[in-house]
Amino acid sequence: MRTRHRLLLVLVSAGLAGAVLVAAGALALVRKEMRERFVARIAAETAFLARLAEELPADGDHQAFAARASRTLAVRVTLIAADGTVLADSTQDPGQLPDLENHLGRPEIEAARLRGSGHAVRRSATTHLDYFYAAQLVSGDGPVRYVRIALPSGRVGDVQARLAWPLVGVIAGTMVLLVGIGYTAVRRLSRPVERITAAVENAATGRAALSLRGDADTEIGRLARTVERMQTALLEKISELDAERAVLASVVSGMREGLLLVGPDRRVRLANAALREILDVAFDPEGHLVEEVVRHPTVIRGVDAVLLEGSRPPASTVRLPGSERSFELHVTPVPPQGRPESGPEALLLFFDITRLEALERVRREFVANVSHELRTPLTSIKAFVENLLDPGVDDPADARKFLEIVRRHADRMGELIEDLTDLSLIETGAVVLEPRDVDAAEIARDVIEQLRPLAESLGVRIRNEIAPPFPIRADRRRFEQMLTNLVHNAVKFNREGGEVTVSAGRDGAKARIGVEDTGVGIPADALDKVFQRFYQAHRDRSRAVGGTGLGLAIVKHLMRLHGGTVRVASDVGRGSRFTLEFPGAPAGDSSVVPLRRSG
Repeated sequence: MRTRHRLLLVLVSAGLAGAVLVAAGALALVRKEMRERFVARIAAETAFLARLAEELPADGDHQAFAARASRTLAVRVTLIAADGTVLADSTQDPGQLPDLENHLGRPEIEAARLRGSGHAVRRSATTHLDYFYAAQLVSGDGPVRYVRIALPSGRVGDVQARLAWPLVGVIAGTMVLLVGIGYTAVRRLSRPVERITAAVENAATGRAALSLRGDADTEIGRLARTVERMQTALLEKISELDAERAVLASVVSGMREGLLLVGPDRRVRLANAALREILDVAFDPEGHLVEEVVRHPTVIRGVDAVLLEGSRPPASTVRLPGSERSFELHVTPVPPQGRPESGPEALLLFFDITRLEALERVRREFVANVSHELRTPLTSIKAFVENLLDPGVDDPADARKFLEIVRRHADRMGELIEDLTDLSLIETGAVVLEPRDVDAAEIARDVIEQLRPLAESLGVRIRNEIAPPFPIRADRRRFEQMLTNLVHNAVKFNREGGEVTVSAGRDGAKARIGVEDTGVGIPADALDKVFQRFYQAHRDRSRAVGGTGLGLAIVKHLMRLHGGTVRVASDVGRGSRFTLEFPGAPAGDSSVVPLRRSG
């Protein structure tokens, strides 16, 4: 037998075997695909019916619903209650429903109860037919808890059979065509070996797809196309890797946290811009020893723990020399890539916790201040209550005096709690301003009238020098609160026979409201602290006249919400001047009015 015939026989035999395998595999895939499609279809239809069933009333016609759904979808529809009772079934008469078994133990219902949906393939105990089942859990409080759809498996088999015969015909026809092509190809195998060798060499150098594109029916042509596809896939994969590397570089460079990757040789392999800024490194750290980049014993110990011991050290706090910032250091081992014998790498992450530490410090100071401010009135209240309980106190005048003191301290505690609550709401953003055009002169007049009894009792005169109308853009209630706090402080810390003056002016678009007094004044070293919580420049006087130390802090935060500022100027022994500066004036008002200043 000639070589040509032998090759043809081998080709035909291999083709027949391949055709049989392809046919078997294709039929299996068709069956699997059809089954999956039917399962997906009834699952989707079940989910749709479940949403419709949520709206079914308890006294609704469930059987009619199941029948309509069955006719529309050409499937068997069953509605089941939470206890497994069948409420409706499209294949049963309403009178037969009580005779049906409880469906709670059905596999698809059990799966729907646990996971929200389920499906199964089995023989129905009611109709004695094989079905594809899909069940869906129904949300809501309606009577229907489960919706189940069943599709006869025979219908799937019919569809599979209709697809199988054309598939077999196509494969058979293809086999006949392949035999003819194979015979032609075998006849052409007598080409010179040099050309085959040249074709293989071209394939090895990546030029085969171009040089052999005309020999599409030969093994060399197929090999060329395969090599070409391999080259295309390789270039695409390289392009994907380059894109992923670019994304990773963008993420690393955009991180606010410092990132440092140290190789087994203790040299830096990667450092982002945030790390260079944290460490104040002027050069590119990559390629340098880690000791050249960061000189901190905690960092070096973390790197040694990973590279030398292979362990993961716990997180630690690092304060770098010459910097007021604090960082939480996490050192993590990175498995070696490509060469396991080289050892792990160390990944260092620096998280800036400076603000967290500052907030924690403020929290501790706040708790200490609150405790201190509450301790004094509580101690006084307790002492005078104990005096009242003393059997020796028989004088009603003394008892009334003690009760007045208790009430005064209780009022102070109430003011403190109210101010704390207000300040907390403002700082957490719970206060929402409603800015609109308001008349500052009118509000100042109302505030002065409220505080006039207190001022007269202390021998202080209040003057309102704001000529009405003086419109400003502000939240009326909060502006009145700020002005009340400032005027109240000006009255309390004034001298007998002193004055408090409320004035206003404009500077372009800015509106300024001033509160000036002739009181004791504020020391220069305390001007930056008066807006802090609980700070009192004259603590003894503040306790005598009453005060929480929170009023100016509230004013500062409310002005920030308005987009403005509050400033203070003071001359010890002559008085103080607080100025509220709002960022904009109402439309149509751009006049310039000087703000009154003390001589």
